[in-house]
Amino acid sequence: MKFFNKKISTSLETAKQNIQNKFDSERIQMVEISRLKFDKDFKELFAQEPEKLERIERDLKEHGFDKSQPLIVTKDFSILDGNSRYLACKAAGISIVPVVVKDFADKKEALKYELHLQLDRRNLNDSQILAAFQSLEELKSAAKREGKSTDDFTDAKLAVQLNKSERQIQKIRELTKKADEQTLEKVASGAITINQAYSEVKKAEHPKDNKNNKNSSINKSEFFKGVRFALDELAKGKTAEEILAAL
Repeated sequence: MKFFNKKISTSLETAKQNIQNKFDSERIQMVEISRLKFDKDFKELFAQEPEKLERIERDLKEHGFDKSQPLIVTKDFSILDGNSRYLACKAAGISIVPVVVKDFADKKEALKYELHLQLDRRNLNDSQILAAFQSLEELKSAAKREGKSTDDFTDAKLAVQLNKSERQIQKIRELTKKADEQTLEKVASGAITINQAYSEVKKAEHPKDNKNNKNSSINKSEFFKGVRFALDELAKGKTAEEILAAL
């Protein structure tokens, strides 16, 4: 009995220490900005917007750094979340900033965390949606190679993360597989939307039979998918306008 009680006591102490270590590592710390650094993979996940940087810089000069919004960094002080605030701080002459250090099993876990963090707070345009989808697909492929679960990367979960319907997720996947590099670059630059790019891909698959034929070939499989999707959405109480936007 004494041995059993001692074993329980040791387990409790270990658990308490683990909780304390996690708290210590994730509490807000004030550090010199010179200790922080960029990681290309983290920084380029979402483009830095010049107008946004200028707005943050003005706010920092007027009000200082809001400590309730610390930068999120990895153990080696690579910036995971807050690249825009970091750049604005440097421009505003702020030398000490609040950070929270997060510990991850590997870089892929860190990227996954950053994606979820950014997607929760952003209203994404089509170029950002495409970039986020491609990043999530890369993480899914990496998980498959390593024999890990891909449950976090189902179409249903991607739809929730990207604020799109499952049908739109399927269209984006088809687009990334079938579109040429030039078409994808147009979406990435904002020159065309995802729907416009998808239409170009489908037109290339089903060219007009002759110059007098004004209607492009209809893919029956795609047509029935669309009908089933529309019926499902109607059953959920969606309006015709909402269904057309999703399609």
